[in-house]
Amino acid sequence: MKKKWWAVFAIIILLIAITISYLIYSLPKQGNFSKTSLLRISIPLGGEYPASIKVSNDERTKQDFKVSFNNFDRLAKVEEGEFTLNPGEDKKINILFKDEKNVPGVYVGKLIISTSLKKEEIPVIFMLEDPNNAFAIILDSIPKYDSVYPGGKVGVEIKVYDLIGSTIPTVDAAYLIKNFEDEVLFTGEGNLIVGGGSKTELISIPLDWKKGDYIFMTSIDYKGTNSFGSYLFTISDKESTNLSGTFNIFIIIVIILVLLILGTVFYFIKTRDDLFVQLKKQQYSELKRNIQFLNSSKKKIIKSEVHVEAKKKKVQEIEEIKKKVIDKLRKKQENQKEELKKLIKQSGKQKEGRNSIKKKVEGWKKQGYNMFETNQELQKTPHKGMKKELEQWKKKGYSVEFLTK
Repeated sequence: MKKKWWAVFAIIILLIAITISYLIYSLPKQGNFSKTSLLRISIPLGGEYPASIKVSNDERTKQDFKVSFNNFDRLAKVEEGEFTLNPGEDKKINILFKDEKNVPGVYVGKLIISTSLKKEEIPVIFMLEDPNNAFAIILDSIPKYDSVYPGGKVGVEIKVYDLIGSTIPTVDAAYLIKNFEDEVLFTGEGNLIVGGGSKTELISIPLDWKKGDYIFMTSIDYKGTNSFGSYLFTISDKESTNLSGTFNIFIIIVIILVLLILGTVFYFIKTRDDLFVQLKKQQYSELKRNIQFLNSSKKKIIKSEVHVEAKKKKVQEIEEIKKKVIDKLRKKQENQKEELKKLIKQSGKQKEGRNSIKKKVEGWKKQGYNMFETNQELQKTPHKGMKKELEQWKKKGYSVEFLTK
């Protein structure tokens, strides 16, 4: 029995281990060169901003690194574009963002870190602000549209605040969506509320757009000034933003299997315990009936008018019979318990086996009503009156009487 419990426990642990392993290896792998996931820089026209990132070599061998931008000519420069790092070594890379175009707008691209083994691409959003801009534009996500996928929609809540006291209630704006290769994939326009209100824009995502990072931009051209706002979003699979649909199905299957195993184990324990409880009750009832019958016979002998010496002898005989009956019953009941354990072990979890065991226990119960042990001991004695009394008890259906007492 113990071996079975260990087997069940081992299966559950194995399923949990498989789930955790699948989770670890199925999650999207992030680049391990740098802990930086996004660079967002905002400077005024003609300004500059020094930034830095830390690059680490987590490989077991020496690595040659290359660091560069894909789309920031005359806007950003890497101080040291090529270098070598030993295993476990890291290096601070200085970057200078400087406006040499003097054209306000939102520029996007990637900072690319590569070795001969792998490549990491960090999205970069670089905003050149007009110092005389008339409006502040705030773009927020809409929770319902947080998950963006091909064929779905991206939702953006746009708020506009007046910075120059123009008092106009609404203003026209232009929209566009770019990828981080600086390709314009969508353009549109809208009329926005100025001040306390907001406007929601829903943009349909074509099925052929690739998974990755995109930027939604809003611009307002007002009296020769330019105001900009941007919102970063990611297109991923429809099923889940972090885990694949396959993984979700796998998790469901594992949970179902674990629940089935636990349910089976619970049923097995409960059925096993019920059988032993049933056997214990009927064994107690059987012992009680035999003792009660012998005690009743002893009381009748004591109350009889038989000579004292003869009465004493008969009482002693009854006590001897009682001891032998109790001893035989206890041995028989121990054998029944051992047999029940063996039957349960052999049947396992099969329903047919359980039903046959129940019938076996019921058969023992019926055998107990015949009071074999008491009857057997009485056969060895000359007390016909007691034998007669035993027969009378049986005819009266004593089994019902004893069960209800």
